[in-house]
Amino acid sequence: MKKSAFIALCLKYGIMRKGGKLPVGSIRTWGGVEYIKVAPGDWRERKVQGREPWDTSSEKAKELKMSDFGPLDEVRKMAKMPRTAQTKEETITILKKIAAAGNLTSKSGIVASLTGRSIGKIMSESALHQSFNTMAHWQAAANVDKLFSNAIEPWKFELDPRKYNENLKDRRYLYAPMEYKGRIIPVKFTVKEYKQTGLDKRLYSLEAINVDL
Repeated sequence: MKKSAFIALCLKYGIMRKGGKLPVGSIRTWGGVEYIKVAPGDWRERKVQGREPWDTSSEKAKELKMSDFGPLDEVRKMAKMPRTAQTKEETITILKKIAAAGNLTSKSGIVASLTGRSIGKIMSESALHQSFNTMAHWQAAANVDKLFSNAIEPWKFELDPRKYNENLKDRRYLYAPMEYKGRIIPVKFTVKEYKQTGLDKRLYSLEAINVDL
């Protein structure tokens, strides 16, 4: 980067510090581009690392098409939900009834249990904030059995090393179509698969994603 251009940027964005110099390693953003100071008077564009594969399970939903789930007429039918839920309490009541009916089996053959811990996670504030709309989240949760029965696993993802992975063999991500207010959107399921013998695959959470299939 030329010194004249650098000074112009500094003046424009008001980042020059009177009576001192920024240390090597300093990072500043000018014009939407990050620069790092590698030596006195030498600023270079900083290469920001892209998203890791384990961060992209929600983004990958944008690649899904209705045809990924089957013939279009069948997908439109499977996307219609038999239940509605207007409150958190109503949704939890429905989830408990679904859990009492037994394990869930996906279209791709994954069998997962719906436990009390699963319900707590699905209905937590953090899970609600992951979905783009609270009512869409409640609708997906209230129909988790139908949605999971239509869910596919189009991609495999590595475990996120930043998360707590002790005794965990895998996190599986499945997707199913859901009609919501005239749209057909994907719902993402997270299933935890454990290493320990006797521990089954457990439904961990779900997310209603704001994209049209």
